[in-house]
Amino acid sequence: MSANSVRASGRLTGTKKSGATVPAIRPGLKIRTKLLLLVSFLLVIPWMGYESVREMEKFLLEGQEQALELTTQGISSILGNRSELFDSEIGVSELAGATLPNLIKEIDEPLAIDAPSEIWAQAVGEMVNFTGFGLYECGPDYRPDSLAVRHAMTIDSTMIFAYFQIDDDILVFRNPDLLSLDTNDQIRLTIQKKSGEILRYLLTPEGPGRLSIYLMKSNWSEVVDGEALREIAGTIDPDEYGYAIKLRIPIAFLGTGSKLKFEIVDVDDDQTREIRQIISTEPDPFLHKFGSVRLVTPALAKLIQPVYVSEANIMVWDQFFRVRAQVGSVFPSIREGFGRSSDEQSLLSSIEDRFFEFFEWILRNPARGMADMPTDSSREDRRLLNKVIGDGVSVSERRRYGDAKLIVTAAPIWAAGQIQGAVLVKQSANKLLTLQYETLQRFTILFLGVFVFLAFAILVFSTRLTYRVGKLQRETEQAATAEGRLLKDRIRAGARSSDELGSLTRSISALLQNLGQYTRYLEKLPDTLAHELHNPLNVVNSSLENLQYNHQDLADDKHLQRARNGVGRLRSIITSLTEAASLKEALTQEQEQAEPINLPDLVRSCVEGYQAANPDHRIIANFKDFPAQVMGVPDRLAQMLDKLIDNAIQFGTPKGLIVVNIQPSGEAVDLAILNDGPPLPPDIADRLFDPMVSSARDARKTHLGLGLYIVRLVAESHRGVVSAQNRDSDRGVEVTVALPLISNR
Repeated sequence: MSANSVRASGRLTGTKKSGATVPAIRPGLKIRTKLLLLVSFLLVIPWMGYESVREMEKFLLEGQEQALELTTQGISSILGNRSELFDSEIGVSELAGATLPNLIKEIDEPLAIDAPSEIWAQAVGEMVNFTGFGLYECGPDYRPDSLAVRHAMTIDSTMIFAYFQIDDDILVFRNPDLLSLDTNDQIRLTIQKKSGEILRYLLTPEGPGRLSIYLMKSNWSEVVDGEALREIAGTIDPDEYGYAIKLRIPIAFLGTGSKLKFEIVDVDDDQTREIRQIISTEPDPFLHKFGSVRLVTPALAKLIQPVYVSEANIMVWDQFFRVRAQVGSVFPSIREGFGRSSDEQSLLSSIEDRFFEFFEWILRNPARGMADMPTDSSREDRRLLNKVIGDGVSVSERRRYGDAKLIVTAAPIWAAGQIQGAVLVKQSANKLLTLQYETLQRFTILFLGVFVFLAFAILVFSTRLTYRVGKLQRETEQAATAEGRLLKDRIRAGARSSDELGSLTRSISALLQNLGQYTRYLEKLPDTLAHELHNPLNVVNSSLENLQYNHQDLADDKHLQRARNGVGRLRSIITSLTEAASLKEALTQEQEQAEPINLPDLVRSCVEGYQAANPDHRIIANFKDFPAQVMGVPDRLAQMLDKLIDNAIQFGTPKGLIVVNIQPSGEAVDLAILNDGPPLPPDIADRLFDPMVSSARDARKTHLGLGLYIVRLVAESHRGVVSAQNRDSDRGVEVTVALPLISNR
């Protein structure tokens, strides 16, 4: 079919049905979308749960803070009125990082620097682990699988012997070609003289055997004089786990009242030679500077050890702000990340890990906050101690470092009405919040399961509902043609359902049955009227003829002539109604009689007859003969052409030109009739081919507007499409009928 014809047909059938204009449809949501949006309101539940957990968090933190305050006050009460524990004479000065319960061991015979490591290990006795756990904190990023240090010292009358067993996965010696001395595994020795002078010595190995020792500047990368130190002797003995370090330091070299500490420096990459880790033998080196005297009282540590709480650091200070005892650490004793290796993880475990990583990202796992826990909080601690020791009041506060939460409480220690010191307790709140996080995680998983189940159930229900509604819509639309002719009077989709859709289906079926009865009555009405009106019209017509025959003087009477014209018009109306009513049934029955027709031959023969019957008009066939085979009934196509020519004559100008044109258009052939005359009125342009529609004010005689309706019926019975449009410059109308060719049927 031609593009113009298709557009015209689409415009007519898409904007009206049964002669009534369909109202514009406002954009909106489908039923399934609305139900799914309704499900989304369930997300209020996890929000309420999250808020409840937040309130629980506040309650738990308050409870933990109160419990920590009670613990602090209990320790303060235990240590109260015991002035002897804070006496400077009974305190033991901490030397070279000796632990609180284990003091330096004395030996009778000196140790040879070249003696086997086993002899040194037996001589120094029990060694202390410096692995980032417990008392000696190395920070949350410390990896004991890469570096671990065990250290102990012993002493005789003239020498201090320091022994180290170091587990190191990669041992990197000094490169003699490099000028820098701090680009390999090494030990740093710091000595603070009684006068306050600080000396720094770097112990570096070029290979197994003796260590080279240099006096260094404060940056640990530049030597002071470049000469190796002879007073201190040391060796390095590699083994299968790492290496052992043996040091011999003269007591006279240190001097009276000196303090010292060691730092083990780990370098793993022999290319970049960057320092990876440093472990210090000074407990909490960031907190206790060289200017602070550590006067340790072992008896104090034994008293507070039984009241130690998990992931807490308990410190006892005297009135001169010196640490007298310390127990515990705020870092957890068991680190994460030492579970099964990645090679041992199954696919299911990997998926599970990814799933929980997602929860950690959404819910912010408090366990991650340990990475933000500071290693140096001396400034905040000193501020609290000033209040406690200075004002004699107990204080508590909550600190936040990124995702890490820390609860700190402090209470004064009284003796004989005077403040002897203070107890400072720090505990991480992340462990308690981790329990809360696990509760929230379980709740979230449970809710997600319920939410997915409800969403799936409502999705299935809404899909079923929309399917039923769509099926009802399709069957309702198929119950009538585009022009409103009923095809069936019953809807079967969901008619037996007991819900509201079933009631709606039955109501629509009842409505269609009533409309069907009324439609059948209207279809039979033209035949009934024709039958009932023919007899009175025959009586009136015969009476008028008798009147004229008996009264010859009335032959030219205008009233008699008007009566006979009225009778003729009534007969024409009855004939048109009968023809339109019976045409559909006739077209349906005649489809079996369809035959191939050469449309140009049929049209040319008809046009010749029209020209002879209408000499006052110029009717011409403006096309060349060419094969255009269509399947149809010749009489009906001729009837269609008759109606088109009659319409062109009635609405055209007197003695105007009427052109009949045939031309191929893709898979169809277009039959066009053009006339000279007034254009189509805008109010009926889209309803021109409906029944009882006419622009009668422009015609020269009144009619019912059934001619073009019959044209549409004949065209549709031949699978064609009819359209009408104004010609250029509004000098007439062009009516086009597009009929499919036989090869495209």
